[in-house]
Amino acid sequence: MSNLTDFLLGKSSSSWSGLPPSVKSAIQSGDGARDQRDWVTAEMHYMDVLAEDETLTGIWVQLGHMRKEQGRLKEAADAYETAIKTQPDDVDGYQHVAHVYKLLGKQGPAIRNFTAALYLSKKAAHEEHELLSLLRDTAAKKEYGHAEKAIANLATLPPSDEEAGVITTLREIVACSSEPEEAVGDAQAQTAIVFDISDLISFWNNARLPTGIQRVQIEAITAELEKAADRSVHLCCFTSSRDDWLRVPLDIFARLVKLATIDGKTDDPLWQRALSDLHLHLVLSRPFVFPRGAMLVNLGTSWWIQNYFLYVRHAKETRGIRYVPFVHDMIPIMTPEHCTRALTQDFISWVLGVFDYADYFLANSKATRTDLIKVAAQLGREVREQDVAVIPLNCDFRKPDIEELEEDALEDWQIEEGNFVLFVSTIESRKGHMLAFEAWSRLIAQHGADAIPKFVCVGNRGWLNDMIYDRLETDEALSDHVVMLSGLSDAELALLYRSCSFTVYPSTYEGWGLPVTESLCYGKVPLASDAASIPEAGEDFASYFTSGSVEELVIQAERLIFDEGHRASMEDRIAKGYAPRKWSDVAGQIAQELETFLDAGKTGEQKALVGLETPAAHLGSWHSITRNTSTRIWPGMSSAEKYRSNLDWFWPEDRGCRVRNESGALRFRIDQAHDGLRMLLWLRSDENNQCDYMISCEDERDEGVLSPNESRWVWIDLPASKSPREYEISCTALTQPDGGLPTYFVRGFFLHRHGEQSDFRALTDALALNRLDTLDAFKDPSNGGLYA
Repeated sequence: MSNLTDFLLGKSSSSWSGLPPSVKSAIQSGDGARDQRDWVTAEMHYMDVLAEDETLTGIWVQLGHMRKEQGRLKEAADAYETAIKTQPDDVDGYQHVAHVYKLLGKQGPAIRNFTAALYLSKKAAHEEHELLSLLRDTAAKKEYGHAEKAIANLATLPPSDEEAGVITTLREIVACSSEPEEAVGDAQAQTAIVFDISDLISFWNNARLPTGIQRVQIEAITAELEKAADRSVHLCCFTSSRDDWLRVPLDIFARLVKLATIDGKTDDPLWQRALSDLHLHLVLSRPFVFPRGAMLVNLGTSWWIQNYFLYVRHAKETRGIRYVPFVHDMIPIMTPEHCTRALTQDFISWVLGVFDYADYFLANSKATRTDLIKVAAQLGREVREQDVAVIPLNCDFRKPDIEELEEDALEDWQIEEGNFVLFVSTIESRKGHMLAFEAWSRLIAQHGADAIPKFVCVGNRGWLNDMIYDRLETDEALSDHVVMLSGLSDAELALLYRSCSFTVYPSTYEGWGLPVTESLCYGKVPLASDAASIPEAGEDFASYFTSGSVEELVIQAERLIFDEGHRASMEDRIAKGYAPRKWSDVAGQIAQELETFLDAGKTGEQKALVGLETPAAHLGSWHSITRNTSTRIWPGMSSAEKYRSNLDWFWPEDRGCRVRNESGALRFRIDQAHDGLRMLLWLRSDENNQCDYMISCEDERDEGVLSPNESRWVWIDLPASKSPREYEISCTALTQPDGGLPTYFVRGFFLHRHGEQSDFRALTDALALNRLDTLDAFKDPSNGGLYA
């Protein structure tokens, strides 16, 4: 224990002494006053005790409690520290003083003492949460020194059977943290591939068993890692608590992938430990530095990360990366009726950014490529077909290394082998559950329940699904025939595929249709709609019906149920003709397509990096830097978030875009000559704090103070120019006398020429009528101006 003492105190412990009657009496009096919440009197009695015997650890702790209750936190910390000195191997002192240091804002001492408590006891679960929270906060503020100094001496402590698992992980991080992120290097024999797995990690925070898009990422990345002997491959991510690119350790990724497919239980200790280890690494990581010229490949989704393209833009500018997203579908734009309003709004924001910054695209089907190009055209953008590589997901989703379950396991779900039809899908309106239920209801009515196989639905709850469950509640005959399952392991899902009669997939829109592919992998006939990409997934091996037609679905289902010869013939054709690709082949195609994109430069066709040109601003127009609220798109639609030119911004929200740290910068170009401009900015303060601001451009500046919850228009004049030129505007938060730095929101800006009264009048009229949208620089052409 001497090492721990040296680590935290530098002094040895004292021993307990006997307790004379006077000491016992004072302790009893102190405890009595404490129980009556008389903190002052209790403190006095405990001080009397310690005047006679200063080695009593428990009394120092009680003294700390009494001072803490009175709000005297610094003195409480002194008492707890003394308790630790008297007994360094007692966890209580470290726990209590850590909490007080946290309240005092002393993050270093708080982290150090939480670490000590966890070293002494694996039972300190609350302290693990507190430690991770503090480490996360310091990393978010880029104050890495606190955490690094607090945990650096863990290497000097011997492993203990009592230490919490987080301490073991911290020790491993300390041992391998000497190599700086810059060591990824700039000189690469081949272009490095960096996979962004933010979507996968976000999924794992709430679930475990991978669904469609998660399966694509896991399989493709795993295959690429296995084959990449001569290529640098990295994993990175964003987390909800940090706006930074962070490295994901490959060994932890491999452990999570293995655990993710074993079971669906998210409270499994092994799963929780692996997730905790990952988040601890991410909390302590410095920002990931991209290898110069790397390909950033996102095989998942990123539309839910509000500040994503600010960081893509920065990586392009500083490291010359090329950004390649995998587009799985355009569902929120093509079929917004099946999506929540907020999801559609966020997806549109992502679409605007992706067309601003994607150098190339991967798409999972020809149908998705067609939709991608179509959406670009609707926005007035051009995406060349040769810049979109189609990566079909006709892959083998079977897991050869899982242990097969026996058919008698079906009894747990009250179904029999060969006497049920399987529908694997998230439970949401787009997937066609209502259509399938109506078809099954008609089949039962026409043929009797005994003649119709049970209908087994496997999937987690999605959105807009209330009517699906309402249908089952109000139709007893149907509900008796429908089995709803979720959270199944790969082994359980495989058993269902092997044992079903055939599968159904009535979705009204898909980017690919993974359950159709899975059905074919198991040799089962998919009865699927002909919507979007589904025929690409089913090829000539599926049985199709017109999307949305319950009559055709009933007819095709009847044939597969009652004509066993027909079903057997189709299964035989699948067995002889369907050949799913290996995931290594998919990974190889992805790598090859990336190489093809890069090789275009050898023939003079290589594109310049997309998104590096300073965006143009428009005179007489409002440039809103708030969250997108539209649920539709139009030609010329864009986002003013692109004017943010450094990382000192939070994400756009309804109140505007908040300045982060000291100074957010806006950069734009004006394409015409002018005799001087006036720039008006709409600022909004924090709800609870006064904000000191300064807006500046070259020698021009405006300073002021915003009261709590105040909105204000401010302006600065921009110098004249005889030719097109760029301007950079600094939006600075000024430190207040007490050292605080409350920041403010920028809702947007308006530009007009000096002396141009018509533009200024249009602005004041729009504000008076609450129709600032009519002056938006990227407004819908069908939404005319005030004087149209």
